Amino acid sequence: MEEVPHHRIIARHVASLAITTKSCGWTDPLQRPGYMARVGLSSIPFTPPVNHPSWCRVLENNWIRILNEYHHLTVNPLNFSNVGSGQRGSGHDDHLVVSGRSWKEYVLFGTGSKSNNSDAPFTKQLLRSYVPDAVSLAEQGGGEVIFSKLEPRTHIKAHCGPTNLRLTAHLGLVVPGPPKDCRIRVRDEWHSWSSGKVLLFDDSYEHEVRNDTEESRVVLLLRVWHPGLTKVQRGSFLSDAMSKKEEEIAKRFHPPR
Repeated sequence: MEEVPHHRIIARHVASLAITTKSCGWTDPLQRPGYMARVGLSSIPFTPPVNHPSWCRVLENNWIRILNEYHHLTVNPLNFSNVGSGQRGSGHDDHLVVSGRSWKEYVLFGTGSKSNNSDAPFTKQLLRSYVPDAVSLAEQGGGEVIFSKLEPRTHIKAHCGPTNLRLTAHLGLVVPGPPKDCRIRVRDEWHSWSSGKVLLFDDSYEHEVRNDTEESRVVLLLRVWHPGLTKVQRGSFLSDAMSKKEEEIAKRFHPPR
């Protein structure tokens, strides 16, 4: 087992104290989203492939065509921007967790995406047809669908996603090896990608990514609604989460009078 850095031990200790005093909605010191929906949502850090929803297999069966559309977009390097650069509506602070070279993205759905399918027609139509939850969540501002490119020798430091209202999926497109040098930790377990395979996890848990190879790692990254939410709850809780986030931002820049 790898040694846990001292600052992360302190963060977990503070979270444990907050849980003990019931001053937050958290129940696990390694699950610390900014907004925790208190509706008794089931929660597991990592979903094993045997429990994947059917759309995961659809993505896996079509990964080569998705990869080809990614390669088409790379012909123009300006298509890709640094994550957290302000080109999209969420994730403005994501650059703060990047150490090393860079983490780049191309937005397919959500703020910053093209309004038509001309950039990646097959991939976009596939998602609209088989993963509409990802498209609707992105269009409502709950998290974009992107081609995510992690440059060589880059580390995304440990952090928690903003809310427990969603799950995150990675479809491996370009996966350098060996696995021990290109991997993701969710809660306290490390996992590795495989080309053409989906990893499904809850990013409200502490997670980090390492690419210690000399090649870029590329995945199709999408968020989907937590399966425990009803359609009525989805809009209500997401609106509440976004309002709470705006309030926190306002507090940072506009102190009380």
